[in-house]
Amino acid sequence: MTDASGDVDRLLQLEATQLSRQREVDRVLAQSILDPFSILGVPHTCTPADVKLAYRNKSRLIHPDKTAHAQARDAFERLKRAETELMDDEKRKSILAIMEEARRELAADEKSTDADTVSLASNDDTPDFGETRAPVASNEFEDDSEEEEEEEDDEDEPALRYKRLGGSVPGLFEKDTASTLRACERFLVLGTHWGNVIVIDIEGNLIKQWRAHSATVNSVSVDLDNEYVASAGDDGRVVVHGLYNDDITIVDYSRPVKAVAIDPMFSRKRRFVCGGTGGQVIMYEKKWYAKGDTILFTSAGPILSIQWMDSLVAWACDEGVQVYDVGRAMRITQIARPEGSPRADLFTCRLQWRDSRTLDIGWADFVQVVVLKERAPDALGPLLYAEISVLFRTDFVVCGLALYRSQFLVLTYGDHKTVDQGRVDSNEGGQERNRNAQPPELRVISRNIEEISSDALPLDGYSLLQPNDYMLAYWPPAKAGEEPDVWFILSPKQLVAVRPRGLTDHVQWLTERENYQQALSDIEEAYAERGPWAMYRDQIKEAEYQAIGQHYAQLLMDAGESAEAARVCLRVLPRSGEPDSVAAWETWIFAFAEANALQLVAPHIPTVGLSSTVYEMVLAFLLTSDIAQFKELVFAWPPSLFNAFSVALAVEDQLEKTAGDREALQETLALLYDRLNQPAKSLKYHLELFTPGVLDRIGRENLFDAVRDKAELVMRYDDHELGEERPLRDRCEAKGVVLLTDNTDAIPCTSVVKQLVASPEHLHVYLHTLLGKDAHLGAPFADLQVELYAEYDPAKLLSFLRISTYYTFDKALEICEERGLVPEMVFILGRMGDNHRALMLIIERLRDVPRAIEFAKEQNDPELWSDLMVYSRDKPEFIVGLLELGGTLTNPTKLIRSVPQGLVVPDIRRALTNVLYDYHLQVELCTDCKHVLDADCELLSEGLCMVQHQGMSVEEEQMCLVCQGSLVGSAALAFWCGHVFHDRCVLHPDVLQKTMLRSMSELALGRRKNRMVHGSIEQRRMLTQSKLDRTMLIRQYHPACPVCAEYDQKKMAQMHTGWSPSERKDHSEEPAATMEFLPPMQALLL
Repeated sequence: MTDASGDVDRLLQLEATQLSRQREVDRVLAQSILDPFSILGVPHTCTPADVKLAYRNKSRLIHPDKTAHAQARDAFERLKRAETELMDDEKRKSILAIMEEARRELAADEKSTDADTVSLASNDDTPDFGETRAPVASNEFEDDSEEEEEEEDDEDEPALRYKRLGGSVPGLFEKDTASTLRACERFLVLGTHWGNVIVIDIEGNLIKQWRAHSATVNSVSVDLDNEYVASAGDDGRVVVHGLYNDDITIVDYSRPVKAVAIDPMFSRKRRFVCGGTGGQVIMYEKKWYAKGDTILFTSAGPILSIQWMDSLVAWACDEGVQVYDVGRAMRITQIARPEGSPRADLFTCRLQWRDSRTLDIGWADFVQVVVLKERAPDALGPLLYAEISVLFRTDFVVCGLALYRSQFLVLTYGDHKTVDQGRVDSNEGGQERNRNAQPPELRVISRNIEEISSDALPLDGYSLLQPNDYMLAYWPPAKAGEEPDVWFILSPKQLVAVRPRGLTDHVQWLTERENYQQALSDIEEAYAERGPWAMYRDQIKEAEYQAIGQHYAQLLMDAGESAEAARVCLRVLPRSGEPDSVAAWETWIFAFAEANALQLVAPHIPTVGLSSTVYEMVLAFLLTSDIAQFKELVFAWPPSLFNAFSVALAVEDQLEKTAGDREALQETLALLYDRLNQPAKSLKYHLELFTPGVLDRIGRENLFDAVRDKAELVMRYDDHELGEERPLRDRCEAKGVVLLTDNTDAIPCTSVVKQLVASPEHLHVYLHTLLGKDAHLGAPFADLQVELYAEYDPAKLLSFLRISTYYTFDKALEICEERGLVPEMVFILGRMGDNHRALMLIIERLRDVPRAIEFAKEQNDPELWSDLMVYSRDKPEFIVGLLELGGTLTNPTKLIRSVPQGLVVPDIRRALTNVLYDYHLQVELCTDCKHVLDADCELLSEGLCMVQHQGMSVEEEQMCLVCQGSLVGSAALAFWCGHVFHDRCVLHPDVLQKTMLRSMSELALGRRKNRMVHGSIEQRRMLTQSKLDRTMLIRQYHPACPVCAEYDQKKMAQMHTGWSPSERKDHSEEPAATMEFLPPMQALLL
């Protein structure tokens, strides 16, 4: 487009902006002063925030400084008053109550009105459409080369964007003017006042052109295959022209033809329907054998518009809109024009088939939606019948009708004055040209008959044009069932393409007004396939989104709003790890560091790609500004991101300087040293923090060396685990002290004691536990332990004094004297041998008679008993105690005689009675014991005799233990120890000779006697007697068992030298159990 054309567009834009401002002033002034909701254009359910937003937007439009309207100040004051009333809760409630009452009265008056009709005409009962219309937004026109920006930044965003078609269109309009328009899937078809039919593409480039008529082309139509174009003109002709062949059909009706509709299947059926000033609807059909016209309908007035869909044809005439079924050759229905409509020939009827069953009608000042439904099978009449689903009247003239996102897109002209003028005008020539006509407007109206937006279109020469000079056509969607997204507005000198504003337009409009927050939100919703811009999500690339967000964040940083800038950065910065992403993150991290606001983005920094310097810088910043966040990041980030050793040194330095947040720093150090594999340092902080399971970890990982110098921390850990004060037994069973005492090889006792000296109570628990494990380990600390028992657990001191032998008596006695521990002093004095002093302590300080007597019994010292009796002779309680508890260790007679004359001794009778009773009881016990002993002696004697009368079994294989010869066939000696020898191997030869001679003479004498005896029993008796006699003879010389004698010698040598003798040579079994009744070595003759 040329520079001159661009200047024209800018002038049109400025003019449209001022026009929108003036219209808004008129709208505000037209509202009732009692209805602040209408003045502000907000619903009754609006919030205070909605009121403020509406006031801000509208005040920018009608401010007296921004518009030259004479009543702008009055409108601004009325707007301000409406805002004040709605912000006051009391006034708002009062206004709503009044309006609710008015609605009830209005509903009562309208009961007789048709429920399907909604009147928007200006009258006393119904508010004018302009009263509920949203502020008019001015839209820019786009050239082929560039899109122009709006000069004003305080307007509402338009819903649509407009672009004049370039290409061949400007050149065509220099010589001719357009009269009609038809859009199809492949191209646009224009009809002109010079009778030309022009085919152009969607960008305005000329495809084909021919002169079809000698006068104005009133209507054009295209078949479904986009192969034939039909045109009708004031010259009375209908011309069907083939686009891809030379096929041309011309039919002349001799009267102006105002409308034509070609059969969608014209290539096969060769027919069209037309109508004009003759009032007839004629179907032309050409067959292979003939051609001709068929009159479908005759009207009293002209036929102004015809549309064909499938087998249904709709046309408009004076009687209304007729629907005809071509397939069944019958008229289906007639939709009558609403009552009070202007003359049918004044305003062209705009018919548009939405689908084969829905017809949209826009005629003069009303809009209808007609739905064709099938009748019941048994019903009479046509198969289809019409039902009006939507009907509303407007205060403007409808110049075109289409759908926009399930809403009505209406091209309008003028206002209610134009419509009223059309109703009263009776001139045959129709409306006169009005040089002060307003530009057309493109309005979006919802299904609830509420105006969404309104755009004024200052087209070329609009002041000289009338409603019938404009047309609205839509580009058919690529797929059936979809809604169109391109519309075309035609005036005699201009063709404008209208498209919904996409995401790119929306974001550009917002960024131009520095509303970056809303721009980012809408882009994100579109990416998530939510919101109204989801279908345009591919228009904004990820890089553009990031660039917008970073630009917005930079503006916020420059304005000092670091927190908001951080939120924006977190939304838009990429996290892919690519070089661009890394560079962007590092740039913004340094930017926030310079602004001293690094804590705002630190938790969200990506953990891949960035250099370790960045992470360490972030941690160093947070260490001095936000320790809690510092700890969180150290725990969350992988250890490979930063130098853990350097960070640990910095944390230790900070720990020495700060008094608060020490726990967070300690937890961080524990983690860092664990990662560095330095358990000696990490366990220190774990123990200080009482980390659960740390003691189990020490044992599991064998980290005893790491806690060698942390005994105090281990004991404190036990205190924390046990909670409130617990008995010594529970404390000794705690994990910490058990760990110290069970591993004394790795944790020496000396080291632990040195560490716990400053904490005596912990030292006491440790030493007490150690005493239970091994008393020798605590020997060097016995004196210290005496003092600790005396201080923290005196009840257990006496027990310790009895068990231990390593403490110093003098020091222990001194400690007990300082604390007045008399029982312990008594025990120590007893061990020191100072029994007299110990007894005096019991008598004088404890005055405990049983204890004194018990002490005397333990010492078993006659002098101590004498001292006790001397001390007790003038003390009645001691006298009674000695009588009752002294037992056999005291002489009751001596004690009673030592009692001074005249001394009153209470309970002496009871004590003496007990003494006598004990004496008699002792006599009885002695007698009974004598009887028991006598019985035992008798029993043992019988056993001894029985054993001695028994024989000893000697096996034939048994050998002499001295010569290792067989015992069979020679005399042998057997001892009670079980060893058997030849008599010659044991006895001295002299003893052997003496015993042998004597025995032989006796045996010879016995044999002579045996000859006189008949019977085996007497022989055995005689033989046994001989053996016994020799045994008694040998015993006189006291023979000894050589084996046992050797064993006894070795045992004696062991006692002097420490050498352990070996077992007996024969390794024989122990003697039989019965041998225990016999002397250890007695010779028996076998």
